[in-house]
Amino acid sequence: MKVKNSLFKNLIYSLSFISLLMVFILIFFLFKESVPFLKEKGLLNFIFSRTWNALDYEFGLFNILYASFYIAFLACIISFLFSYAIALYICFYTNKAFYIFLKWLINILAGIPSIIYGFFGLFVIVKFLEKTLKISAGETVLAASLILSIMIIPYFVSNLTESFEILKKKYKKDSDALAVTKEFFIRKIIFKKSFLPIITGFVLAFSRAIGETMAVMMVIGNAPIPCKILSKAETVASLIALEVGQTPAFSLHYKALFASGFVLLFFVLILNLILFVLNSRKRDFYD
Repeated sequence: MKVKNSLFKNLIYSLSFISLLMVFILIFFLFKESVPFLKEKGLLNFIFSRTWNALDYEFGLFNILYASFYIAFLACIISFLFSYAIALYICFYTNKAFYIFLKWLINILAGIPSIIYGFFGLFVIVKFLEKTLKISAGETVLAASLILSIMIIPYFVSNLTESFEILKKKYKKDSDALAVTKEFFIRKIIFKKSFLPIITGFVLAFSRAIGETMAVMMVIGNAPIPCKILSKAETVASLIALEVGQTPAFSLHYKALFASGFVLLFFVLILNLILFVLNSRKRDFYD
């Protein structure tokens, strides 16, 4: 028995170490490929320059990086409104059978390939915006935000549902003893106690949205210009996906794309660090 426990423990440690090693290898690889370009152009100059034109060897990431953050933030705002209502409905207004069905349905949303969302966005959302807003091209920041808001619903809902269940388990007996209504319980307990879960879910959904590639690339127009809600734009992930296959290996353009990926990864790592800190404080928040 001791031998089996020891083998199992060592297996868990080994797999965890391999996972961490893969993350560090990825970071090191991107950093190594980006350093020559960043030394030549400068990190701050690269981030804050606004023109990306490979033909003239101008590589400025600001408009593209700003579009990535803008679209992800707008998608999180839209998604949050629906996700909060869905999570409340799942936790407080369904029977057990329908609860399981809805959870399964939400998980299915998370498993749908990105290209399928892209097709839906291109032929439904884009066309809807063109007809409704009377614009010549529906490939816009708004279209990308709308399709992303659907894609990140599972991340929001799963996080909020878990938090609501904890609060429900902790306070429901007391509320039943006081004979308060379900709606009163939601207003006085859930609304007041769910601030940290909302922030956690927002950070999780944002970090997922900012790295999305295919669905966004199909509906955003892919133009590295200043970002407006009804204009075309381009995200960092879309930029890399579109240009890396057409770029000569080890050229300045090639290095610029690696540097773009490294900057994006850096911001995602910061977001995940924030998420880790927020999750570590969840237990104290509920007490």
